[in-house]
This record gives sequence, C-alpha cells and structure tokens, in this order.
Amino acid sequence: MGGANNICSDKTGTLTKNQMTWTQIWFEKDFKIEETDDIESINLNNYVPSEFSWGILTQCICCNTIGGLKDAGATELAMLKFIDKCGIDFELIREKYLQKEMVRFLFDSARKRMSTIIELSDNEKTEFNY
Repeated sequence: MGGANNICSDKTGTLTKNQMTWTQIWFEKDFKIEETDDIESINLNNYVPSEFSWGILTQCICCNTIGGLKDAGATELAMLKFIDKCGIDFELIREKYLQKEMVRFLFDSARKRMSTIIELSDNEKTEFNY
C-alpha cells in the first residue's frame, strides 16, 4: 500500500462481495431502505406512496433489466432482488409487456441508462393491477 494514492472504502459489500443492494429510494420523498439481505420480504407500500407509482416502478425494473436472479449483472441483480422481495414476479411482468413489439435501447455508459418502450392498454394508462 505504500504506493497507493487513493483508498476506496465500501460498506455495502459492492467491492468485497461483488454485490450491490438498494439503500435508498425516492418517491415524493427520500426513503432509506432497510437491510434486505437478512429479510425474506419487503412491503413496497413503505416506500412508494400510491399504486400508480408502484406500477410504474415495477414496470421500470422488470422491463429494463435483462438477466435473472442467477445471471444478471450486479446493478440489475440489486433491482431484481428488491422487486422479488416485494413479492413481484418479474418474469410474469416481462411476459405481459415484452411479448408485444417494443423498442429497446440497451444500457449505454454514455447515456447512463437503458430504455424500453412498451405499449399499455387503455386501463393500464391510469391504473395498475398486480
């Protein structure tokens, strides 16, 4: 370590265990997410104020990730673990929305995001039923 200029510290396990976890979520206000490694389920209502917002979050996570719980990258895995612990079957959501024609822009480090454009039915435009 005598030649080191910078030392990185990590409390979340990202560097030491190669795992990422959600620590905060923002929906109308900032919420700290409880430690998820040791718990079996998460009540999404504690973090998301309305069913409409809950539906949007669910779609964003499920439709903008590619892997599964066994083969996703670290960032996607953190999102999928969170949504799985909320009791949401991400595979079922993907089947529902990704079977239709869609436009997808894969993750690009310059854009710093992945985007998937999906078509909603008329009733899904105003309410979500999961």
